[in-house]
Order: sequence, then structure tokens, then C-alpha cells
Amino acid sequence: MSFDGWKEVKLEEIIDITMGQSPKSEYYNSTGEGLPFLQGNRTFGEKTPYFDTYCTENKKIAEKNDVIMSVRAPVGDLNIAPTTISIGRGVCAMRLRNSNDNNYLYYLMTHNINRMINRESGTVFGSVNKRDILGLKITTTDNKSEQKAIANILSTLDEKIEVNNQINETLENMAQELFKRWFVDFEFPNEEGEPYQLSGGEMVESELGMMPKGWRVGTISDYIDTIIGGDWGKANKENNYTEKVYCIRGADLKEINVGNKGKAPERYILEKNLLKKKLHAGNLIIEISGGSPTQSTGRIGYVSKEVIERFENPIVATNFCRTISLKDDINQEYIYYLWRYLYNKKIFFNYENGTTGIKNLDINSLVENYSISKPHNEIISKFSTVIRHINRIIQYNGTQNTKLKNIRDTLLPKLMSGEIRVPLEEMEESLTEVKGG
Repeated sequence: MSFDGWKEVKLEEIIDITMGQSPKSEYYNSTGEGLPFLQGNRTFGEKTPYFDTYCTENKKIAEKNDVIMSVRAPVGDLNIAPTTISIGRGVCAMRLRNSNDNNYLYYLMTHNINRMINRESGTVFGSVNKRDILGLKITTTDNKSEQKAIANILSTLDEKIEVNNQINETLENMAQELFKRWFVDFEFPNEEGEPYQLSGGEMVESELGMMPKGWRVGTISDYIDTIIGGDWGKANKENNYTEKVYCIRGADLKEINVGNKGKAPERYILEKNLLKKKLHAGNLIIEISGGSPTQSTGRIGYVSKEVIERFENPIVATNFCRTISLKDDINQEYIYYLWRYLYNKKIFFNYENGTTGIKNLDINSLVENYSISKPHNEIISKFSTVIRHINRIIQYNGTQNTKLKNIRDTLLPKLMSGEIRVPLEEMEESLTEVKGG
């Protein structure tokens, strides 16, 4: 379907393209010498690529603001080059002819990316070549003002999403730092609101070293009521598998923790399992299978009221996870950040087993045998109050991002086909309203 002023063309009619080429390995480094190097889709991020490799002999270049796309394994990851970068095999760089603004091209490619993916070939690694890319037929407009207006509308939505993500990252870092300051450095506020140890708080010897007077040595199991397995159920409703749920996997935990919904699949489980395994606010989810040589098993998810409300159906942990219910929900934030602290300290490598190449976390041994310091209940309660406020903001921002993404994804195909025409004279007022929202 096309509309007035819009037409179907091949990409070769409107873009220039550079296919990546990888230099020899001796030209790579991690010291920042040369240009940032992008190979395949390894460093495609949410919005801005993260670079940890640089190159001193650059075969092919993507200029700042070029649209970069992965062309193999998998095809179709898109981003915009934040600076001049060196691109290796597996990446191409595209730019509009007679334009120094490629935001429109980025959204044009986003709109057509599934059709691009359908052009891939290869028996081992799917890929597309230069001919495949340039031969793709798309619908577009030559009107530069309309192109700019469309890109501005969509990029304004993306910028608002990115701002929320940055706020959430800052809040999460604050929460982790607060945990360390209170429960590792022992600088929680004393009765006068002063840092405990700095203000002369009494410390005593323990099997874990010096700790505040009145604290005790214990284990995580002291705080736990139950640990139950997850469920995977069936892909479709069949026989007694009638209860529709979302199954939270280890891969979904990071997104859920920062206020996003993740990609938890819908499954059908038994009614008796739903009653037993349904997640509630105050639960913690632990991934017990997976990991890698550099990343242990044991990622954790935080289940709050806001998380529960984000899903239309009940949620359960998948069968590769475990659900922890605590004796008192006031301990949720303390155990959550303690767990993350231990995970980042790589403690969990010592509690893994498995002989088939898949590592499993021996969660019972961990919670029953690993010694921790147990603070006063009132300190934990104060920590919980602060962190719950932070978490509510994180979850609110995540909910707003979901709404913004839905608006963007609804507008994208209509704007990119000419079905919705942009009233250019009203654009600035609309964008100002979105930015202010």
C-alpha cells in the first residue's frame, strides 16, 4: 500500500553502504588505541554500543551517525554509530544519500527488518550480503522535511525511554552502594543518624571478623520459609494443563528487576501447580541452572507488587529456577541485595555442581552453610523502607517505558508507510509535550 508522495524503491536507490572487513588479530587491543571496533552483533546495545575492543588498522569505517546492522549470526540487529568506528565482518554501515541525518534511515530499517531477515541464507550461519541489502524493496518518501519529522517523533520516544533507563540504572547503583555501606562497611545510621563505625560504634570479634555489637553470625536459611521448584507446563492448553501463566526464566530476571516486562513466555500449567507455585509480592526468584566459565549460576529476581501487576496473567518461575518465600517480607530487600553482593563476589562458583556441561547451583547447601552476619531487625527494616521507595520508582519508570514502546511500535508502521501523515506545522508543539511528559 502506498500513499500520496510515497513510493516503492530499492534500497540501492537511496543509500550508500560499506560492508565490514576484519583486520588481522594483531591489530586489536583493549587499551583504547585506534578506533573502537565492532564485530558482528557482539556490542549492539539497547541504544549505544559498548566498546571494549579497539583496532589500529581499520579496513572499513562507519562514520558517526551511520546506521550499523549485523549481517550474520543473527541478521538484523540495528544501531547508530555514536562515533567513527572500525567495522569487521558481520557488520555493515548505511547512510542516506544527500543527507547528514540518518535517524530516518534507522527507523526505516527498523520497520523493514523482518523482511531483511527473510532474505538471509546460509546453512551454518544465516547471513545477508550487499546484493541482498541493496535489493530490498521499501516504501519511503523523498520529502526531507517529512523524513525529519517522522524521525523526530520516533527518536523523541526513544530518548524518553533511554532517560528512564539511565535513571533506573542510577537508582540501582545507589541501592547497591547503600547495601555495601550499611552491611559491609558497617556505616548504617546509629541512633543519632550518624555512620555507625565512623562515629565510634562498638565492634566485636566474630568468626567472620569484626562486626557491630549485637549482630550475630547465621545463614541465609535463617530468613527463609520455603524454597520450591518452578514449572514449565505446556505451550498450549491441553488435558488438565488449563491455567495460563507467564513463566519467568533466568534470562528475564535482569529486565524484570529494572522495571521492564522481559520476554517471559506464556505457558499452561496444572491448577494444583498454580496454587502452589504462583509468585507473590515478597518472593525472590533464583536461577539454579546455566551459567558459564565466567558467570556463575544464581541470578536473582525481585518480585514486588508492581512486578505482579505488570502481567495480565499469574506468573511462576520456570523449572530452571527456584522461588524463595521468606519468613518475613521485611527481609526481602536485605536478602536480595545480599544475594547480589555474593553473586558479584563470585561466591556461588563454590556451590555449583553438574557433570554434563550444564552447571547447577546447590541452593540448599548455599543457604544452609554459607555464613553471613545478621544485623539488628530495625536496621533491616530501615533499609527495606528506603529500597522499596527506590524500587517503586524503578518499576514506575519501567511501566512508562512499556507504554512508550507500545506507542512507538504502533506509530512506526503507520508513519513509515505514509498511512499517518505528519502535520509538520504542529510537530514542534507535539514533541515538546512528549518531552515534557
